[in-house]
Amino acid sequence: MSVLKQIAPYMLIGPISGLLVAGVVINWRGGRPILSAVYGFFLVSYAVLLPLLTAKLGLHL
Repeated sequence: MSVLKQIAPYMLIGPISGLLVAGVVINWRGGRPILSAVYGFFLVSYAVLLPLLTAKLGLHL
């Protein structure tokens, strides 16, 4: 239950991006910058590449 309390504020951002932001923040605070960077990479990929892919597919359909 404590993990849910720790992640719950980040879930306001969104169901997927909120978990990624929580991964960045929690791992950075925990002293794991490499793992935090991995979560950050996937967050940027999700925030930038997914809309581009959706727009490209929408134009071709």
